[in-house]
Amino acid sequence: MALSDLTVFSEYAYSAMTETIAQQIDLFNGASRGTIALSAAAHQGDYNERAFYAKISGLVRRRNAYGSGAVSSKKLAHLVDTMVKIASGTPPVELDPGQFKWIQQNPEVAGAAMGQQLAKDMLADMLNLGIVGCYAALSQVSAIIYDATGQTPDTLTPTHLNKGAAKFGDRSSEIAAWIVHSTPMHDYYGNNITNAANLFTYGTVNVTADPFGRVFIVTDSAGLITAGSPNIYHNLGLVPEAIRIDQNNDYTENFETSNGDENILRTFQAEWSYNLGIKGFSWDKTNGGKSPTDAAVATATNWDKYSTSNKDIAGVVVETN
Repeated sequence: MALSDLTVFSEYAYSAMTETIAQQIDLFNGASRGTIALSAAAHQGDYNERAFYAKISGLVRRRNAYGSGAVSSKKLAHLVDTMVKIASGTPPVELDPGQFKWIQQNPEVAGAAMGQQLAKDMLADMLNLGIVGCYAALSQVSAIIYDATGQTPDTLTPTHLNKGAAKFGDRSSEIAAWIVHSTPMHDYYGNNITNAANLFTYGTVNVTADPFGRVFIVTDSAGLITAGSPNIYHNLGLVPEAIRIDQNNDYTENFETSNGDENILRTFQAEWSYNLGIKGFSWDKTNGGKSPTDAAVATATNWDKYSTSNKDIAGVVVETN
């Protein structure tokens, strides 16, 4: 294998990865009705912050046309929405040149295969960590949690989802999708609710529709289950842009060839980043810090609720067994 072959291999792996991930992001955004919004961006630094004006409560008052006296004032204040940058990468992948020569394979074939695998794993990682962060943030707000654990039945049912959506009151229609683990999803099907359509399938993430008009996004994400006896499943009812994931277009890859071993060694390694944000919550820069671990994203106190109304946050939670 000549060095020119290595360049072709590298470019082919990159093009296969970027094309595949871009196509599937477009599909996912549409199929999930925008509840998990994946997009391309280029954020600098450790955080992405947006300042906007807070809703002034009690802005309209009743006035006594015949009275007099001082009236308490209201203040117009800023709120800050902070997204945190997540650093990701691959471990070194062994791609020894002798392997391809031995089996008489074109390195482009391996490059395309690895690029497609990486695209799937990148998408799954972004979605799973987004779900983890979303549940961590919502778990702090007891008013939007419907706990069906210990009830009869304690598994997922249309009634439980309806009561969960009711936590949003007159804005329950804004809940556009349910993010659920496959176990409660099958419990739900067991209650004679027929799946209407299969909208999207990619790797381990599936999106299906139900008769109520909200879609089900089915994925066995670790963020949707707390292991125990019995297990507790966290079913998330999300509004549009509940989870925001911005890719920073900073994908970098490197191939390294070394001597000194029985065979010539060559490894591939890549790294990239994306920003994660949860609607109605701001990343706590002091507690959560920069370049967080998965455990930090899963820590509820690292997400600070800034929305005054619970109806302006990412959604609701239905807890089942």
